[in-house]
Amino acid sequence: MFHSADDNVGAVLISFFLGAITGAGLALMLAPQSGKKTRKQMANMAEDARDAASGYAKKVKEKIS
Repeated sequence: MFHSADDNVGAVLISFFLGAITGAGLALMLAPQSGKKTRKQMANMAEDARDAASGYAKKVKEKIS
């Protein structure tokens, strides 16, 4: 079975996105600041990530249809 270039691009984008989220999360957890502020930043990042993932999923569904 053959894979298109779009499949590879999607995999690369997802890998990059997950790596960026992981790195940012680790940076926040290791930063010298209060726990309350860190939790708030992580919640904001999680919301941004959810929105970005939702937008990406919508684009993928549009391409498939």
